Formats: sequence, structure tokens, C-alpha cells
Amino acid sequence: GNVISTPSIKGTILPGITRKSIIDVARSQGFQVEERPVSVDELLDADEVFCTGTAVVVSPVGSITYLGKRVSYQNNGIGVVSQQLYSALTRLQMGLTEDVMNWTMELK
Repeated sequence: GNVISTPSIKGTILPGITRKSIIDVARSQGFQVEERPVSVDELLDADEVFCTGTAVVVSPVGSITYLGKRVSYQNNGIGVVSQQLYSALTRLQMGLTEDVMNWTMELK
């Protein structure tokens, strides 16, 4: 659907800038973002799963194996949503789209 679930910033989840940027971009594109505990069963049932990070921006997950059960995601995990968010953020970073978030500054 139109919902992106992400663990809240507790325990092992770092409060990264890329994570926050992807959440902000997702919300600006009409996604409902839920920051809450995400169960393994939810991951196994998800349409797509991805992680974020400074170097990769968005990294799709191709498959998850849990208790002997393997779930593979379409296209090695490269889904429509992860591609859309990656493209939106990197285009903004490169100055190829209007920065409605006021994140960038032109240096002269």
C-alpha cells in the first residue's frame, strides 16, 4: 500500500540524516510513514524492504531468511518505492529538481 514502516530511533537504529531525509521525502510524496516496532512477520509479508545509509542512500533487500523460511522480493528487492525515493533524494542532492525542503544551498 501507501505505508512505509520503519523502526523508531531506539536500540540499534541510528538517527541518521539519510534516514530522516528519506522519511521526509516519502511523506512529501504522499506516503504514510510509521515509526514503530516492525516485526519479522511484517518484513516477510512486505511488498518490498529497504535500508538507508549515507553511502548507499537506499539499499533494497533482495531476500530474508528467518527460521528456515526464505522470502525473496521481486527484482532482487529493487522495488518501485525504493527506486522512487532513491531517485527523488539523489536528484534533489544533485540540484536536478526544485528543493522545496530548503535543504541545499548554492555556493558561489
